[in-house]
Amino acid sequence: MKSDLNKQHPFIQLLSTLDEKGVVVTDSVEGIPVNEESYVSPDMLIILCHQGRMLFNDSPKLTFKAHDVAILLPNQLGFSQQPSADYRTTWIAISKKFHDRLQHSYPYTRYAPRYRRHPITPLPDLQYQSLCHAIELLRPITQSKSIHRDEMLSNLISIILNIVGECHAKNQISDTYSLSPNEQLFNRFYEAIIQHHRESHEMAFYARICCLSPKHFSEIIKRDTGISPKGWITYFLAARAKALLNSREDHTVQQISNLLGFGEQASFARFFKRETGMTPKEYRSRRSCPKK
Repeated sequence: MKSDLNKQHPFIQLLSTLDEKGVVVTDSVEGIPVNEESYVSPDMLIILCHQGRMLFNDSPKLTFKAHDVAILLPNQLGFSQQPSADYRTTWIAISKKFHDRLQHSYPYTRYAPRYRRHPITPLPDLQYQSLCHAIELLRPITQSKSIHRDEMLSNLISIILNIVGECHAKNQISDTYSLSPNEQLFNRFYEAIIQHHRESHEMAFYARICCLSPKHFSEIIKRDTGISPKGWITYFLAARAKALLNSREDHTVQQISNLLGFGEQASFARFFKRETGMTPKEYRSRRSCPKK
């Protein structure tokens, strides 16, 4: 059986204060919030790897290693992973509210759309050191009581996004900052899942939003990402379901089923068991069971 939500993980522990603080920096993070499972976070994460490596299992094979940085946008799907024993990272968590403020800044609008498909960026030594220095400046400002705190945080995060964004653009096939047609299509598709997953789980629905026939739409997404549109929808729904079952103890399974757009709780239960091997109630109750 897969591992449970790691409530001792720094990211889980800081969630209660993240909305209030807007930006939180956590050092020496050794693992992941939900061991061996995909997950969706409503917040933005910037993760800098200092040593070790992480293998992403379910997506097209990726490795996150020392001097890499990963930028996960709000509601971005994180796949199941295997960290090495010496894995050490720094996390910058940015609340959804503070992220909305960033969307109006120049470096965010220039680079962010690429991170949906390519979240990992290798950093040359100079840029890695620059990012470490920027985080050193960021850390005390997150604790500051200054009336200019949010402005300073926005400026420093903009610097970080510029450092990462320039390296990210250089690592892509294109040497321009504009998105390719396929990248634009995937971004439109993924944003549509976030916005409309309560309305429809059908691939044809998203093909219509993207103004393509279902066959052509499916072929492009599968060829370009290695995962079919139905696969992306399924991954997102399953990860979102786990997140809600873990974090919203005030919600019944029926309420979570409604939030995810399942017509009946029984349909949600069948979907969840097919994807996880457990019913929603079994998944939720296992957290209170002592580990053997």
